[in-house]
Amino acid sequence: MENSKERAPVQAGLFNWPEEPHGLIVSKCSTCGELVFPTQDYCPECCTETMETTTLTSKGKLKSFTEITAPPPGFKGTVPYTVGIVEFPEGIRIIGLTTENTVDSLVPNMEVEVIINTAFADDEKEYVTYKYKPSK
Repeated sequence: MENSKERAPVQAGLFNWPEEPHGLIVSKCSTCGELVFPTQDYCPECCTETMETTTLTSKGKLKSFTEITAPPPGFKGTVPYTVGIVEFPEGIRIIGLTTENTVDSLVPNMEVEVIINTAFADDEKEYVTYKYKPSK
């Protein structure tokens, strides 16, 4: 049966969707070049308000990861799940969920790509978020 629920991002402004390729949206300081995720109006490095919005490339390297077996309070997804820190070519590292349930197939420095995937669903909507998927 086809999913008839409306799809919506878990939070607006984190990733470009439904456009492809998917990428995370960051702020870049036009004064010092600092990248910040999620976006914000001021630069934490040089304290100016010269931030511009840009989208990162969709691929990066998985630098670190862990498996979560006990969900934090309020978590609506399924367990176990994994989270990882990905370094993008632009020079920023960002934490996020991976598509893997366990760490068995994850290795340091493996190439991953940003995808948009279901975070959780309720009676009315399917909420989507960015996840890191190992590149083939």
